[in-house]
Amino acid sequence: MNKDTFYFSHDYNTRSDIKIKKIIVKHGYEGYGIFWALIEDLYQNANALPLDYDCIAYDMRTNSDIIESIINDFDLFEVDDDTFGSLSVQRRLDKRSQKSLKARQSAMKRWDDDANALRTECDSNAIKERKGKERKEKEIGDTNVSLSDAEHPTQAKIDYKAVINFFNDETQGVFGNVMHPISKKRKECIRARITEYGKEGFAEMVRKATKSDFLKGDGNKGFVAKFDWMIRPSNFQKILEGNYDNKNKGFSGGDAASDAELMFHIQQGIARGMEENAGQ
Repeated sequence: MNKDTFYFSHDYNTRSDIKIKKIIVKHGYEGYGIFWALIEDLYQNANALPLDYDCIAYDMRTNSDIIESIINDFDLFEVDDDTFGSLSVQRRLDKRSQKSLKARQSAMKRWDDDANALRTECDSNAIKERKGKERKEKEIGDTNVSLSDAEHPTQAKIDYKAVINFFNDETQGVFGNVMHPISKKRKECIRARITEYGKEGFAEMVRKATKSDFLKGDGNKGFVAKFDWMIRPSNFQKILEGNYDNKNKGFSGGDAASDAELMFHIQQGIARGMEENAGQ
């Protein structure tokens, strides 16, 4: 079995939920199975799937009317423009992300404790590092974006309107303007990213995305990133890491946007190869 396989909670009393009962009454256990298939797909795609009933129906070997009904008629999914997701899935993904963050923080704290025990002069370096971080936080604060501090996520509230205004002002509509108020799903995604990366990281992601020709639609396929796409965990991290940054000249002899697209397909191929090897 693949060591990277992830699991999610499947409550044994799901069928006692009145919403699930209504699915079974209307669509039988085919509808029940489709519901769980959608949940599995959401976990594999950062809780956001394109709202393409025909495509989903083809993938699940059923008809699009059933898919449309299950997504829209039973208040089990959150529909946002051209995508949909699940609030319960988002909560569990955020919980998993927070556990991972706490583990990393604990490991870093142990490393710091060991280093301080060996060399007392590290204390002065730590003080300088904290002061440097405070200066950076202040600079981001000057943008009037009221975001919570990643080190104290439960002690500060997020001004979601300020976040949206900052995004719209920085991007100038190149990714489409985000309207306020926003959905619960968007709020939970924003909070999760700020909890993990801090307000400086969130602001930096927006600025890097705005400078990326590939994300603005200059790639071969004309893909244009949207706000919801950017705040998905894997995409957010890739933007921060510079995967979509422009370069003077691509390694393929073309522009950086083409290279980014090429690398995207290469990574997909590698992932598929690893899955096939793991299954052998």
